[in-house]
Amino acid sequence: MRSVPLEIDIIDTLKKGGPDALQSLLKQFYSPLCLFAERLVADSAAAEDIVGESFIKLWNRRGDFESTQNIKAFLYITVRNACLNYLKQAKRDSLNQKQLAYLTGEKEEFILNEMIRAEVLKEIMNEINNLPEQCGKVVKLAYLDGLRNQEVAKVLNISVHTVKNQKARAIQLLKTRLRDRDMLAFLLLCTFLRETSHSCQNLYLSA
Repeated sequence: MRSVPLEIDIIDTLKKGGPDALQSLLKQFYSPLCLFAERLVADSAAAEDIVGESFIKLWNRRGDFESTQNIKAFLYITVRNACLNYLKQAKRDSLNQKQLAYLTGEKEEFILNEMIRAEVLKEIMNEINNLPEQCGKVVKLAYLDGLRNQEVAKVLNISVHTVKNQKARAIQLLKTRLRDRDMLAFLLLCTFLRETSHSCQNLYLSA
């Protein structure tokens, strides 16, 4: 039995109204879409609502798609447009006006950059989840939960020295894996390790 459904199976099941196909698409796209939307609207709750509504639109048009690439494009465009509408409605907020300028003016590359960033951060989180057990626990507590070395040591009942060693090991493993695969992911990892965002915590929780 296949553990990962093939694309043709997902599309066929989706067209037939099968919930398993929708669940597979949610697992694949929900987290990066939430990160993408949150970067645009600067509101995690609004971002989640926008993404949820976009999946409803996808479900209502489930017979229109022939590939997961079509679905991905539809979702990102739908989320992008919903974010634009959200910012227009909140245009009295000066911060949102600046964001709206990015979305509607000469900064269309901002959208593409945020799409790429969301996808790459999801890849980083997947690699964190594939770390050796103790390395993974240390990284999540330190970089996602924001605990200090002493606090991590207390939670895991290990020494501070062990925490430092596990962090160093985890970072080296992540850098090696991501450098070999994708330089963009490697560079974003460096930023991720310096300044972990709330959005990354959302990716961790949904991974």
